Amino acid sequence: MPRGFAIPLAAALLLAACGRSEPPPRAAPTGPMSGPACVRFLAARGVAVRPWQGGTRACPIDTPIRAAGGRLIGFTPPLQTSCATVSVWLDYEDELAEVGRSTMGSPVVGVRHYGSFACRRMTGNAGRPSLHAQARAIDMAAFVLADGQVITVADGWSGPSDQRRFLRAAAAAACRWFGVVLTPDSDRLHQDHIHVDLGPWRRCDV
Repeated sequence: MPRGFAIPLAAALLLAACGRSEPPPRAAPTGPMSGPACVRFLAARGVAVRPWQGGTRACPIDTPIRAAGGRLIGFTPPLQTSCATVSVWLDYEDELAEVGRSTMGSPVVGVRHYGSFACRRMTGNAGRPSLHAQARAIDMAAFVLADGQVITVADGWSGPSDQRRFLRAAAAAACRWFGVVLTPDSDRLHQDHIHVDLGPWRRCDV
């Protein structure tokens, strides 16, 4: 990151703290974004963030942040990712809540995940860096509903019919906002989570 950019970015972060099938047409997302403009965008939409010293020399992250609270649903563990990922997640989150209401009778209020950043190559294609290497992906393992239910991908994808409907609807909704959505239908490496990332490739395994 250029030295001149680091100071205004830090200030903006502190201010904010105070494919198998072709996916359906994607609605126009508000992101991805980056830099201080992205942090200001999140703050304007009620998302509090903290600076995060994420990334490495080999795997730098554009505008690394830690989601600290506000409008975002609860993440377990706390979400450390790129600002771009959160800017897109916000639109998906609205749809995800409705999926919970329509299929399970209760909105989604939390997501348990396996992380966003990992400095590694793409699974199954070592010639390309994973989107996790830029913190432009999230691996969702379970969803927490307002009524206390916890639906895991590992047990629910082939589990009770209502959970199957919920998880497939959650994945299909993600396809409208994220470039790539991988599910237990994708391969043996995704049997316990739903992977979403910002692309630029397109794939929707639902």
